Amino acid sequence: MWLLFDVLEYSARGLLYIYLCKGALVWKEKYERQGKYIFFLLFLAWEMWLGNSKWLQNLLYGENMEIQRSSTGIVKLFLSFILYFILSDIFYEGSRLVKAYLLLLYETVLEITRFGVHVFWSLGINAYLEWQIQRIIDETIPLNNYENRLKMLEYLWNFLLILLYCGIAFLIIRIIRKYRRKIQIQNISRQGILFLMLSPAVGMGFDLILRCLFFTRTGAEVDFLYDRHRGMYAIVPLMTLLCLLSIIYSIKIYEELMQVQEEKNRLYFYKQQLSDMTGHVQEMERLYDGIRGMQHDMNNYIADMEQLLRAGIRGNNPDVSFEAEAHSYLEHMKNAVDTLTIKYHTGNAVTDVIINRKGQMCDKEGIGFISDFFFPEGLGIEAFDLGILLNNALDNAVEGCNRCLTKEHAVIKVRSYRKGKMFFLKIENNCNPESILYTEEKTLLTAKEDEWMHGIGQRNMKSVVEKYFGTMYHEVIDDIFILTVMLQGNISNS
Repeated sequence: MWLLFDVLEYSARGLLYIYLCKGALVWKEKYERQGKYIFFLLFLAWEMWLGNSKWLQNLLYGENMEIQRSSTGIVKLFLSFILYFILSDIFYEGSRLVKAYLLLLYETVLEITRFGVHVFWSLGINAYLEWQIQRIIDETIPLNNYENRLKMLEYLWNFLLILLYCGIAFLIIRIIRKYRRKIQIQNISRQGILFLMLSPAVGMGFDLILRCLFFTRTGAEVDFLYDRHRGMYAIVPLMTLLCLLSIIYSIKIYEELMQVQEEKNRLYFYKQQLSDMTGHVQEMERLYDGIRGMQHDMNNYIADMEQLLRAGIRGNNPDVSFEAEAHSYLEHMKNAVDTLTIKYHTGNAVTDVIINRKGQMCDKEGIGFISDFFFPEGLGIEAFDLGILLNNALDNAVEGCNRCLTKEHAVIKVRSYRKGKMFFLKIENNCNPESILYTEEKTLLTAKEDEWMHGIGQRNMKSVVEKYFGTMYHEVIDDIFILTVMLQGNISNS
């Protein structure tokens, strides 16, 4: 019967851990189908070994196999933590810090919940035993009936204890997952994970203190904490409740902080959009003003050229090369027109301005710029969304070229093409591969001093890609950084 209880308890614990990790960690590709079952069986086997290994019990409790103090259970807890971390690292993708946090959270919730429930379990069973003993004294029931009832009571109460504390732990983990779902734990910074670990760490510290003080055995007598300090019947459940609430509310508070940060990001995004639009309008105004000015002065330019040609034909002054003067004059006119000429034509005014402005920026930086970009007319993709992708991607490309070891040979190439209703944008630039930084999840990490600003640009691009159900990925081949963006158009919107 006790073996059955162990299987029941350890199975529930294993399922609770898998439930906690769901949505926070992803099974590795080779374990996607059968991983959860293998993980569960290994979890169950280890728990059964810890609970029933005679070798381990002899090592911890001595040859008489009697538990002298409750603090020896800390060794089992430590061994469990180590093995579960190893199993998680083998079966799950993701950051090791996130895995350690989830494991600490899991162990703390179960330990604290069990101690909290055990208080009421102890009170209930002690009250029942005192009542039964009083009935024996009053000769209401015979002694042999008491022994049979005591045995049945032991089974029943242990079953209820497992059911109750695992049930409460499930409800707490469910609440935790509800708040955690909104914060995308794999995207949380290292400081954020450490902040979330603080409450479970405090709870685990309280649990270790209880394990050290819970009971000691002297000969045949067992000295329980509750017997020494009756007030602990109230303090322990109160402290366990506070620990659990602090764990839940730390996640809730962090989720609210992330919402505030997201709102801040959104405001910055709108500000960036307004700034980009202002730049586009100013650029268009400059072009139109220049064209109007050119039209106004064109008659004067023609009259001047006529005078130069006539003077050259008459040859009034042999010391002056009128051909050279005319050539110089035409060169000045050409330069004036070039400043107003749109070099790159994409088929859309917004993307025209962006491509041409980035091209001029590259000219100033001494970076080669080649564009074969065209606007995907008829796919329902907004020019403004493409502007967000082009602005951020080309700014990053210019920055990458500026960090090249041989900047004089740096080139940025922009290309786009269409396949059916799919639109592809490809941007290549020279880079210094050693200057590219990555997170533990192999995502790009900024090399700028202002990381928050860099993160905004990445998120803006990601939001555009998600809007069109697309993908965005990068690769580095030798010293070439290649960004590829795929967007799914909607022809019905055209």
